[in-house]
Formats: sequence, structure tokens, C-alpha cells
Amino acid sequence: MGASSRTRRQGRAVAAALLPLLAACSVSTPRNGVTVAANRETGNGAASGVVVDAQTGEALAAGRAAAPGPGSDGVAGGADGVAATSTADAVVTEAAATANQASAPGVTEDRVVVSVIAGFSGPLAAMVTRAYDGLATWMDDVNESGGIHGRQVVLKKVDHKETADGGVAACKEALSNGSFVAMVPEGVEATLTAVSCLDAAGMPTFYYAPTVDPSWRYAFSNTPTSEQGGHQLASYVAGPLGGRGTKVGVVYVNQASYKAAADAFVPEARRLGVDVAVVEAVEPNQASFAAPLLRMQEAGVEIVVISATAEAIGIVRDARSLGYDAAITGWGFQFDFITAAARDLFTGVTGLRGFAATDSAAFAQYAERMATRGRGRDRVDDLEGFTAYGHGLTIGAVLWAAGQNPTRASVVSGSESIRDFDNGVMAPFSWTPDDHVGVHGTFPIVCCNDDYTWKTAGPPATHHR
Repeated sequence: MGASSRTRRQGRAVAAALLPLLAACSVSTPRNGVTVAANRETGNGAASGVVVDAQTGEALAAGRAAAPGPGSDGVAGGADGVAATSTADAVVTEAAATANQASAPGVTEDRVVVSVIAGFSGPLAAMVTRAYDGLATWMDDVNESGGIHGRQVVLKKVDHKETADGGVAACKEALSNGSFVAMVPEGVEATLTAVSCLDAAGMPTFYYAPTVDPSWRYAFSNTPTSEQGGHQLASYVAGPLGGRGTKVGVVYVNQASYKAAADAFVPEARRLGVDVAVVEAVEPNQASFAAPLLRMQEAGVEIVVISATAEAIGIVRDARSLGYDAAITGWGFQFDFITAAARDLFTGVTGLRGFAATDSAAFAQYAERMATRGRGRDRVDDLEGFTAYGHGLTIGAVLWAAGQNPTRASVVSGSESIRDFDNGVMAPFSWTPDDHVGVHGTFPIVCCNDDYTWKTAGPPATHHR
């Protein structure tokens, strides 16, 4: 039941891209009002207290928000978290009275341009294409409904070729191709070099989180870092899995993202009363994992925590072959292509990840939009498009928060004012001036649905205790 070498190569790259793990106004779902305070200093006609629809990114008047955010959690507005009607009406009135202007590079009277930087060529081209379909569906729906502040959204593909040098070249292209902001939804070294370059140039950028938070000034992420994943996994093991006072073993692939998750997990788990008895590093493409598993078995380890992607197939395979019946959980391998390849091998395995499962209501809504746009596909092959669609919903909220005639400064200040944003795809998050990786929650999942996709095991939580 081991993965082919091709699956392993793809798995490691997908993990690094999604590990931190990658808005239709007609979506028929309850609208969660998320209040944002747009920038008052730029004179762009925006006002604080705009209610943004978490499902579509659309600016809402107070009376249209079906599920207001909690006012006690720092959300601007009334006592129930929704801006007072007079404030929302004033925003709508002011926006209607203000003519669109060409207020910044990439912003004209009738359109706003967003660069999408990803590996459109290279080993992950097929995955990236699937992901882009999700973004394209979000764009088509937004534009059909009138755009954002009356502007049509234009996406421009920029290829970073999955290389560090390609990331720098992609940055330079995005800075010169007439874009207002950029998205970097996947990549490994290419993402780090691209976002670092864009941040140095002052272009607002929205990316999946890397191994640790690099604290960029103009860049924002709506997915947890590997380090955050390790912390979340510790509370999950200590709480729902009943790991307090239990011997736990950790096995991780000796690469940066996987090691960061393991390094965060171990001290936090011990702090929470978990007996971390064995920690084992394994290598990429390692043929057998029997030796570290035997050491765990001999040490009496009852819960095995895996930080890996494709290698998780071999680890679980060897545990089953040894008759080792420890509970298995982890971070980094909760992708449907892993369980589709392994089939029944993963039955009962649990874990955490930064985005919802394909049996969620959010996925059903996304799939309906994709089918409407002629892009429907089997859900086993559609996780990448789903997560990209979630990134699109986030960008929609950001562009609304930036104001009627946005500048790059108003994008940053508007983003930093978003609180408790929940589009159902990613865990709820808030951005502040001190925290641009504002998501600290993860989704618990278990294997598997009938089609070997991961199954929802509970709502996203910041602390799984």
C-alpha cells in the first residue's frame, strides 16, 4: 500500500503549499456579518463599521446580516457586533454618491487587478490549475453581481515555476503588470522569495502561511503556520484524544515544515500533561519505518503523532503490518489524495488541518457554484479548488474593506481591521496591526467518507480541549 515515487514527490510539495495546511452573491447560505473598520486617513470615501458578508465578501447594510459577529470579541459596531443601521446606511449612501476614481496602480474607474502568483508550470501545474478554477469561479460570480465597489475583478496569472528564482521573477512581473495587490496561494521556496520581494516593494499580498510567521509588513495569511499547527495538535491530543498522562510518540519528516510542527508540539504537549516518550525523525522517501515504530511500541506509546505528508502512508502501513494498534493522528497528511491512495489503511486515523472537509456545507455551496460555471468535478479531485475559493472570498472582503477608491495603504489598514471573518472554508480569523497571520484555529477530521475523503469531526477550534 506504499505510495508511488510520483505520489510521494507531489505529496511533499502539496504539503508545503497547503500544510499551514491553498464569492458568489447568489450563494444561498446564512450571511455572517463581519464588521471591518476601513481606513479614514486616505480620504477614499470609506467609513468605519462596514459589515462584510463572510460568504461573498460583499458589503452589507446591517439589516441584511443574518448572523452577526459577537460584539464582545472586539468587533466594531453595536452591542450585537453589527454596525448600527444609521452607520451602515451612511456607508451605502456615501459609496453611492462617490464616483469611482483611478486611485492607485491596478485600480481604474471600472476594474481592480489582482496578480495570482503560483506554479502554473512545473511539477504541480495540474494541482495549480485546479486551484485556479476555484479562484476563477469566485471572480466570475463577483463580477456578474456587479463587482466590488462597482469594479470588475481581473485576475492575472503569474508563474513562479516552484523555484526560488522564479519567485523573485514573479514578484517583479506582478510589480510591473498593472496589479493592485497579489495572491500567492501555493509554493515552497517560491512563495518565500515572491512574498518577501513584494513586501519589500510595499505591495499588499495574501498568501498561505509558511513554516513560521515571518512578520511581513504588507503580507497577510488566512491559514495557520506549521508552528501554530503543532501547538493546536498538542491541545487536540491532550483533550479530545485523551492524551493527558498517556505515552505519546512523535515521528516527523526531517524537513523544515514538518520539524517546525513537531518542535512546537512537544513542549506544548508536555505542558498540557502529555507524556511525550519518543520523538523520531525520518527522511523523505524512507523505505521502511518499522524501526522507529518498534521503539515506540516497546516504550508503550499509545498515541502516534505524525508530521508528514506522503510518508504518512508508509508510516501507517508499517504500523498496521506490525500489528501496532496505537491511535494515529497528526498534521500535514490530511489531504484527500493521500487517503484516496491508501484506501482503508487510514480508517480511524484523525488529525487537524487549516481548512474544512469536503463533506462540509461550505464545500457543497462551492461545488454548486463550480457546477454552475461549468467547472464541476468529483470532490475527491477538488480540494485545491475549494481552498482557493476560500482565498477568493477573503480577497473579496479585503477589497471591500479597502474602501470606494482604495490605495495600498487602505488595503493594509482595512485588512488589519477585519475581525472574526468566517467563510466556512478556512477557520475564523482576525487580522490586527500586530498579527498578520490571524488564524489560530484548525479543523478536526477523521478518515474517512465512503469515497475516502476526510470526514468532518467537529467545528474549527482554537483550542481542542
